[in-house]
Amino acid sequence: MSDRLKFIIPLVLFAITIAFAFDNRMDEVVWPFFSMIAFILYFIVFKKGSEDEEDSGNNLPAQSTIAKIPYSTYYGEELNFSDEELAAILTKRFSYYTNLSPALQTRFIERLQNFIAAKIFKIHDSNCFKEMPVLISAAAIQLTFGLEKYLLPNFDFIHVYPEEFMRVQDSICFLEGNVSGHAVNLSWKHFLQGYADAADGQNVGLHELAHALYYQTFIVGENIDHTFRDSFDHFNSYGNKVFEQELKPGNDLYSDYALKNFQEFWAESAEIFFEKPAAMKESYPQLYDTIKTLLNQDPYNKTSF
Repeated sequence: MSDRLKFIIPLVLFAITIAFAFDNRMDEVVWPFFSMIAFILYFIVFKKGSEDEEDSGNNLPAQSTIAKIPYSTYYGEELNFSDEELAAILTKRFSYYTNLSPALQTRFIERLQNFIAAKIFKIHDSNCFKEMPVLISAAAIQLTFGLEKYLLPNFDFIHVYPEEFMRVQDSICFLEGNVSGHAVNLSWKHFLQGYADAADGQNVGLHELAHALYYQTFIVGENIDHTFRDSFDHFNSYGNKVFEQELKPGNDLYSDYALKNFQEFWAESAEIFFEKPAAMKESYPQLYDTIKTLLNQDPYNKTSF
């Protein structure tokens, strides 16, 4: 039906209703009045349905596709990994763990068990490996191993995608990882790449968990580690100087992406601190010492606490 008729028909019905009312023909008012209402409601619903159909066909294909990706949900408290299983996975794939003393390895496993039990893992892939919750949780324990509070309780969910995934909020882009709401989202492919070479300064797991640690401390403001919170001002002080220094030609310890903003600078600082401690210590010794105090770890000397 043309747009003109959609306008004319209810107008005519309205005119008939008014005419009958003025002539006191109340018995005949009912049918044009309700016909007009029914006509208007029909086209409101029809238009809304058409708009929804148009949106689903043009504007939201990526989001709709993501929603339809099957995923498996694992409640960490039900996974029931033995300490021996965790140690075997870590020994095979996690060099940070193998460099710890036996006593610290025991502490690491204990914390790892607690962290896994506190999370819900959503694996967006038909292939789900037990290494996924173990190694991603281990990255969180690595980052926070020198801290008293390490569970990051604001982040109930850990989403694992097989590779890059799409974000549609704000702008459409592909991500290797991000932190959103109560979730840490990671590409398994890129997570493994980060730990395959533990000395290249690129580790998406540490990067996103550094964002999560900051968010838990300064945005949520609950269950915070006071050592981390109280030391972060020193990181801000020295970090801003390094940030400005890295903007100048000839300084390339940090990537261009890290210089996008100070939050990205902090997250990449955590990556470099663990993966290229000698380079950071040589280029920016005060910054290295600040992060050493901030996280209560010293990867250059392979010590904690």
